[in-house]
Amino acid sequence: MINPARLEKLGNCFSKLGTSPSQKPCVLMLSSSNGLERAQVETFVGQSFETGWKALCSHASASFDKTGVDYAHVRVDRVCEVKRTNWAALKVLLSTTKRNYFSYGIALDPQFEYSFLWGELNGNAMLYGGSEEEFSKLNVGNFEKYARKKYGQSFALNHDDEQPVYLFLTQGAYIGTDEIVHHLEEDGVAVGRRQLPDLDVQSSSELVLNASEFLARQVKDNGFFVYGLFPCFNKEIPTYNTLRHASSTYAMIEAWEVTQSAFLKSAIDRSLHCLTNELIKQIELSGGIQAAFLVDTGNEIKLGGNAVSILALAKYTELTGTREYIELMEKLAQGIVAMLNPDTRQFVHVLNYPDLTVKEQFRIIYYDGEAAFALMRLYKITRRARWLQAVELAFEYFIAARHWKANDHWMSYCVNELTLYRPKREYFEFGIRNFSNHLDFVLTRITTFPTLLELMMAAQQMLSRLQAMPEFADLYLQVDTEKFYRALHWRANYLTTGYFWPEWAMYFAKPDTLNGSFFIRHHAYRVRIDDVEHYVSGLVAYRKFLIQGELNQAQETARPNTLLNAKAEETTFWFLNQNFGFQRSGVENAALLRYRVFDQEMQLKPVLLTCRYNPRLHESIDKLVANKALPASSQCRSVYDYFQNAEVVSRQLNTGQSFFDNPMLRCQLLTDRRDIRVMSQHGQLLMYVVRNPVNDALIHINHFSEGVKFRKDYYDSRGFLSCVQYLDAGGTVSHEHYLRPDGTLAIAKLYKRIDQKSQLSNIRLHDSTGVLVACLFSESEWLTFALVSMLKAKGGKHVLVVDKNRYWYLPAIAARDQLHQESSGQVAVVPVIHALHTQTVDNLATSPTNSNFRDILHDIKRPDAIITLTNQQMNDISSRYGNGQLFPIAHSCEVKDSIPDFETRDRFRIVSMARYSPEKNHHLAIAAFAKVVKKYPQARLDFYGFAVAGSSLLSDLKAQVESLGLQNHIGLNDWTDAPATHYLRAGLSLLTSQAEAYSLAIMESLCHACPAIAFDVPYGPSHLIVQGETGLLAPFGDTEALAEQIISVFDDNEFHKRMSGKAFALANRFSHAEAARHWRQLFSAVGVLS
Repeated sequence: MINPARLEKLGNCFSKLGTSPSQKPCVLMLSSSNGLERAQVETFVGQSFETGWKALCSHASASFDKTGVDYAHVRVDRVCEVKRTNWAALKVLLSTTKRNYFSYGIALDPQFEYSFLWGELNGNAMLYGGSEEEFSKLNVGNFEKYARKKYGQSFALNHDDEQPVYLFLTQGAYIGTDEIVHHLEEDGVAVGRRQLPDLDVQSSSELVLNASEFLARQVKDNGFFVYGLFPCFNKEIPTYNTLRHASSTYAMIEAWEVTQSAFLKSAIDRSLHCLTNELIKQIELSGGIQAAFLVDTGNEIKLGGNAVSILALAKYTELTGTREYIELMEKLAQGIVAMLNPDTRQFVHVLNYPDLTVKEQFRIIYYDGEAAFALMRLYKITRRARWLQAVELAFEYFIAARHWKANDHWMSYCVNELTLYRPKREYFEFGIRNFSNHLDFVLTRITTFPTLLELMMAAQQMLSRLQAMPEFADLYLQVDTEKFYRALHWRANYLTTGYFWPEWAMYFAKPDTLNGSFFIRHHAYRVRIDDVEHYVSGLVAYRKFLIQGELNQAQETARPNTLLNAKAEETTFWFLNQNFGFQRSGVENAALLRYRVFDQEMQLKPVLLTCRYNPRLHESIDKLVANKALPASSQCRSVYDYFQNAEVVSRQLNTGQSFFDNPMLRCQLLTDRRDIRVMSQHGQLLMYVVRNPVNDALIHINHFSEGVKFRKDYYDSRGFLSCVQYLDAGGTVSHEHYLRPDGTLAIAKLYKRIDQKSQLSNIRLHDSTGVLVACLFSESEWLTFALVSMLKAKGGKHVLVVDKNRYWYLPAIAARDQLHQESSGQVAVVPVIHALHTQTVDNLATSPTNSNFRDILHDIKRPDAIITLTNQQMNDISSRYGNGQLFPIAHSCEVKDSIPDFETRDRFRIVSMARYSPEKNHHLAIAAFAKVVKKYPQARLDFYGFAVAGSSLLSDLKAQVESLGLQNHIGLNDWTDAPATHYLRAGLSLLTSQAEAYSLAIMESLCHACPAIAFDVPYGPSHLIVQGETGLLAPFGDTEALAEQIISVFDDNEFHKRMSGKAFALANRFSHAEAARHWRQLFSAVGVLS
């Protein structure tokens, strides 16, 4: 039944409760459940707690010894108060107690031979008279049905008016799968639930995670939900509601923004596929207007259905950056506008499908708020004026009809969104009236009423903006803000009385099915997807509010003086990157160029810090030094080296010779690759050893058993075994061990398998004796820990220049704030915007923010400074996201004193430097060049770059070249470490990207007097190329125009020569000295004296 050790934990809990209750004899109740079935409850009576506890333990131990079963959920309750009454009085008490809010246990005799805990009464609906009864009521049938299961078939309930009955309260403790003992509440609405502190960010996050994953488990393979159930008897609700399908999906997407759960994302995708392919129907309206409608059961089109469909799709679009659903959202919005009467300003609420006749003019006020809110969210994405105009039209009616009287949460959402774009007095007044007379209700309503929290959270967002608007100070003063925030926090915490904590769920029919769910108590503990969604949405907003509060507090306490107040030579500058491999991205090359600016122009030695595991990092750095891309004195550090104590290691050549020397092994050398097959004496493959073809050094070893790979060893280029990767039977990584040069374990990474993929579970750091030092649960948390440790170890002041923002920005901010709490003015964080800040170039003012920069730009004042690469991008960011400390600092390069004569160039050769990735649009360059070759058959185009792993793009480009017969004219070459040699010999460079925040390729080309031709896209090409003087620009995607530009240069040798000369003459604007001048301005802004 229960392991004695766990039972002892519960016993210790009671000893900490203090003096035993005066109730004699001592009554203890043991509840146990395996999670699959309703808990068994057994009663033990003793003259003292000790004797009662001894009897309970003896019984539990005997059961455990007999069965070996250790139940997952166990709780013990001790009766602490008993009230004698009779059934007549009890029935009166029940008739004044809201149904399912009765908080006592019931005993039918003073000896507790027949007794029922609060959980038993509620879990078996023993005091539930049905949905028509507002108050609690004895249900004789349910009472006797459960009592007979517990006490035998002969049980009959005597509930005559004068029959005595005993009401009791208990003290209790629960232990579950987390092995933590929880003290339980003794009375009130939370009776029998674990005692909880007020919600904070972590506990709110846990509730959001658990509830959203409960919703995810309700999504079937076909995308439909299990709509809901009544948990007392595990009775599934047989109906369906497509509006709630869409709104629950919206809540899941809100939660996914918080949790990033792959399991949740998979369920969202299934649900959206069902929503968009089965539930939404497209219809042509009069005038040929294309519209779409969500069709519900009974062929109903509900105004709110279209609205919540847009909300779900808009949130998904915002978070993922996909444009897949824009057209469908527009059609759904057309459907909403078609239901708006322009004369009366009223929405029609329900239509018939498919003839679109009116079924109900008005059904519920929710629909109005949902529709207006949805149009605002779509306006946020597309900025189409008609959606905003429709909302303002509808609001004329909302105000005239005094819709604020409904205190509707959807109206609160909508008016908050509307005042972002139309901060009008009448809208703010509406928003305030929507909640101001409702605060007492929020504070006193006995039901959880989760939409009240949504109402308050949307209102809070509006109030926070209103507070900063002096023109509306009189409106803000109308709000009792002390009462408002007291009500907000109270309601958020009260929602925990609607969560199916396992110590409650264990009394219901199928406890484990309720994991993570919320319920509606007065509806027989109903668990329905729309019930859960409102809890989730409210808690997501509350969590965000708590985070902002923590941030504001941290900014007030930890950053009273954010300036470093340090000399440059006393400051350590860190360039935070992902990796420096043999093939590098433009971001990494930019960091290398910046290193030269700091080293040569300012005599500063930055630290290059990487976060990706790369056992050949030091080999790569050696090559960079040999190629003079880095000085020999440069510092390149890795968080892996740091924790593996491998920053300074003597180098040795490890070629795997020991395998050849081992008589138990048979080795086969693959001379063409220098690799080794290692086999047993019986010829079974044991290992495949991959070696460096240059020096035979070990790179990695694959281990096999019966033909299946189960392990992979990685060797550091300096000769030691650095990482052991363990694979499960399916070939998925289960865990990794990162070792010190002496072979001791430094880092353990553990993974869990979700949807056939490995997902990080936790990272454990060990000292050299094997003792666990820290356990971290995400890469971000790990990198924060690493930064704090490394910065403290280095000492002094620090500037963190963040190149790889996806990996480093949030850890850098967290490390800064943590160190500032100890001593202010220690660290400055400076992220670099290396790419387009939006996901598309269609509309830079409205396109969703590039996910790499969302955390930076959506809280633009949080970093100490932000670097853009052009003035234009800086201005666009400021106009959209607000004013932060933005500095336009372009990349720079080594400007030569002289270059070879123009006549030495092959002027009909074009080079293009870009990785083989879709956004670089190599296919457009090839299509344009095909037109050039028709006039200039001597022309040649050479691409240089590396292919993205797993991409078929390079093979697709080869096929395109062959189909055009250009094999002798176009080269698809590998990455080159020496682009300058090609720029010095070529006649032109070519770039066909769809966006470039800058472009190292164009800059380096111009610095080497090689004119550039590119598409005119934001931001780099037009910033770098002086049109007609140093190069030429063509409209994006126009291959005809691109070909004509190239041909115009080939047609005129003198024009070509002038552009080459001008490019070199203007190259000083790209010099390291010019970049250093801008860096010194940034230094001053963060308090570094240069």
